[in-house]
Amino acid sequence: MAGPLPTESLDPTAESYPSDDDPARNARRMPARDTDWPRLLACRTSSEHPPDVKPARVLPAARPFLTAGRLAFVSLAPLIFGACATGASSVAPPSSPAVSETVKTAGEGNVAASGMREAALRDAEDLRALAAEGRAAEADRPRSILPFGVTWGPAAEEGSAIGIRLLERPSGRAPIAVRGEFAGLPVRFGRLGGDWYGLAAVPIGTEGETELRLDFEFQDGSTYVQSLAIAVADRVFESSRLTVAPKYSSPSAEALERIQRERQLVRSVLDTASAEWLIDTPFRPPRPLTVTSPYGVERVFNGELQSRHTGLDLKGATGAPVRAAARGRVMIARELYFSGNGVYLDHGRGVYTGYFHLSRILVEEGELVEAGQLVGEVGATGRVTGPHLHWSLWVGGTSLDASSLLEMSVPLDSGLP
Repeated sequence: MAGPLPTESLDPTAESYPSDDDPARNARRMPARDTDWPRLLACRTSSEHPPDVKPARVLPAARPFLTAGRLAFVSLAPLIFGACATGASSVAPPSSPAVSETVKTAGEGNVAASGMREAALRDAEDLRALAAEGRAAEADRPRSILPFGVTWGPAAEEGSAIGIRLLERPSGRAPIAVRGEFAGLPVRFGRLGGDWYGLAAVPIGTEGETELRLDFEFQDGSTYVQSLAIAVADRVFESSRLTVAPKYSSPSAEALERIQRERQLVRSVLDTASAEWLIDTPFRPPRPLTVTSPYGVERVFNGELQSRHTGLDLKGATGAPVRAAARGRVMIARELYFSGNGVYLDHGRGVYTGYFHLSRILVEEGELVEAGQLVGEVGATGRVTGPHLHWSLWVGGTSLDASSLLEMSVPLDSGLP
């Protein structure tokens, strides 16, 4: 709170003014004898001051403002309170020359005070306008492109998938599109939980420091490139020998034509990337994780090296439930030569999971299924040696270990990959 106005005694450089006993000055004063407001506003002509009231002596700089205010009270008091009288003192009638001169002087003071108030209001409006212009200029000012924070998980290992999350800096510019590349394969980013998120494939054969390249595009057409190295660990894959019906190890010409058509159908699906993410929960296993054959095992069928196991085999009896690993759209739900009864789910941004050798298919192509929804039942259809679930993962068309999905989280409401 501001203190009282300084008096002349605090300013040794102030010019001298008439003393309190100066009759000419006191004739223009409006002293107050006590705190009785009618008496405070009384128009006195006496030059005597009550003993309990000491007139303030102020700095010269403050006198014009006090004078204007004092004159305003003098002029308005008769109009508000009527004739002023204290004790035996009398007041000059309004028509007297003294009052007319006072009113005139007060009117001039009121005009001056009003002008100062208007000037102050104009100054305040100017300040507000300047502040608004400053805020608008700050909003329009181009922000710098700052390096983005990058997190990923799980640890990169050949034959796995890693989830990559980009952390935007609050003071930096926000991109409208992000494209990535890792190990020579595209990383398709999309908005998920308020962040840019994408899955990168780590193909078999990838080892050591591998570059992740990120290309950012902004609203004004400008671009920004950021790169970093991610260490990839190698894996040792097993091999196994299996015995199956001859038609699966040495298909007939007619069967080969069917296999070729089915491969083209599957490839056309896996090479397509939906524009948006469809997942809304972390990935979960379609069945309890009792693995009967891991991903990447080299398969020798009837003495001939046929392929590498591109899925994760999970134990299950015929008729056991198989559930969707995450929310997705059914792209293929039919019987295939090698896979038997199979279901392919599109989870968005080039990520697909597959469920094969089913005894029954419980979904239809084009259907949108939720995480955990039944898609089929365990069976032994296609090229198999017994009932189980073959669970597969593709990212950008590359076959990967589906178990790596279970080691990452997705940036929905919280959590880092």
